[in-house]
Amino acid sequence: MEKKDINKHIGNICQEYRLKNNLTQNQVAELTGLEPRHISQIERGLSKGSIDTLIKLCNAYQITPDIILYDLLDENLKSSVSIYEEKFKKLTKRDKESILHFIDYFLKK
Repeated sequence: MEKKDINKHIGNICQEYRLKNNLTQNQVAELTGLEPRHISQIERGLSKGSIDTLIKLCNAYQITPDIILYDLLDENLKSSVSIYEEKFKKLTKRDKESILHFIDYFLKK
């Protein structure tokens, strides 16, 4: 995928989740500390933003970065992710909670 297409894809997803959250670009600007003009440029695919910007937008839209970036992954990576998602879904609630507890523990280090 070309850089221009990547920027457009990210912009489309950001706009979709902004609208799903019933937010205006000005409201997102207030939540993120970004300029409304910058949010508009991202949504139109004219600016890619930074990792910090991505995290701020994800927090504003209450989503994780993988929602925005997943479609940009190579097909082999997508299939690997899908395999683990399917395996995780088959676990008991208790096992899922245990795994999530371990993840939280290791992320706090």
